[in-house]
Amino acid sequence: MGPMGDRSARMLERLAGADVRVGEWRAVLRFVAALFLLLAAYYTLKVVREPLILASAGAVSRSYARAVQAGLLVLVVPLYSALANRTSPARLVQFVFLFFIVSLLAFAACGLAGMGIGFAFFVWLGIFSTMSIAQFWSLANDLLTEAEGERLFPLVAIGGTFGAIAGSQIAARGIAALGPYGLMLLAAALIALCMVLTAAAVRSWPVRDRQGIADETTGAAAARAVHDPRSGFTLLLRDPYLLLIAGAVLLVNVVNTTGDYMLAELVSRAADAAAAGTADTGAARQAYIGAFYGDFQTAISVLTTLAQLFLVARLFHWAGVERCLFVLPVFVLFGYGSTALWPLLGLLAAVKIFENSTEYSLQNTLQQALFLPTTRDAKYKAKAAIDTFVVRAGDVGSAALVYVGTLLGLGVRGFALVNVVIGLGWIVLVRRLASRHQAISRLSPPGVSRS
Repeated sequence: MGPMGDRSARMLERLAGADVRVGEWRAVLRFVAALFLLLAAYYTLKVVREPLILASAGAVSRSYARAVQAGLLVLVVPLYSALANRTSPARLVQFVFLFFIVSLLAFAACGLAGMGIGFAFFVWLGIFSTMSIAQFWSLANDLLTEAEGERLFPLVAIGGTFGAIAGSQIAARGIAALGPYGLMLLAAALIALCMVLTAAAVRSWPVRDRQGIADETTGAAAARAVHDPRSGFTLLLRDPYLLLIAGAVLLVNVVNTTGDYMLAELVSRAADAAAAGTADTGAARQAYIGAFYGDFQTAISVLTTLAQLFLVARLFHWAGVERCLFVLPVFVLFGYGSTALWPLLGLLAAVKIFENSTEYSLQNTLQQALFLPTTRDAKYKAKAAIDTFVVRAGDVGSAALVYVGTLLGLGVRGFALVNVVIGLGWIVLVRRLASRHQAISRLSPPGVSRS
């Protein structure tokens, strides 16, 4: 880095409260840039998917698509595990990125040819968003020791935070000029750049050879093959620690998605009230909902960015991973408890803003750090199962909960109480997870990951 780059890097380090040591900056900044590009591509495509699925399949199909994603992942995870058994980690990540680039180009070609791709693209994007990000963090988990990861992951995650904002702006400002298929091509280019930067980060990490991650281009021996032939699901089901991580991820998604439903109900009621008596109630209702969610998403983005920049690394340093695990479930308990007492739109919106921003910043970084003391097999195969299938299973579980709760006439207050009960169970689970994490961390020698 030149003097200007060095000053910028040190300023970022001070803002985040991170601790980057001599020889680490080049790799860290490449990881930050790679995650920025990956999230920018995803959030660009996230905007693209809406007009496509609404035009070709309708709003109801969104719910069906979530279930299809979960079903496909039951097949994808074992196939991915089989590939992981035969491929070095660095190459495995590149293969996954390359597959998504090629398939995205195929979607663009089919769309330009006039084919209806809305439903299939929605399903694909759900798998891409979980699988590609899981791959990035699997490689980072494999490359860094537990101590290094706890120092550096909060800083790396800042790249994703800014990438999400950039991707949304790219889509909002570029869709009129480029159209959905032009944005797909742009996203494919961003993923390709992410792929290049990720490989460069691996090569430039100063202590990479100790774990055998290095690509053959480094001149080192080929990376060690994954030792355990079992699939990600089998590893998950037979490891209590991994099951606890999976349980926490499942509950995060059930609570969050159920909260989204509650918020949508209150927003819908408020929109009906605001539109009553207007000349065009449909347009007035749509304008109210659009303005509300625009402000809502902006608040989440701003708070997420501030938390990732100024809070996460410092919390990791001051409280440690185990104590940080309690932050979100404790807030869920009190936030939805308050909503159960006063089911008001303003209160629930504030709860959801804090919940979502905490999940996207602190909780997301924690979920990556929990894999640092695990084996390489867990970091790639079991993590893929958790970050893909378990996440989507949480969405499906919330949909089932909403369906049953609606039949029982729970209402917003009733669903808030359900989230409180889930929050209590979540705290019990987190206590066991924190204890298990502490025990496993003690088994890992300093400076070495379990392989």
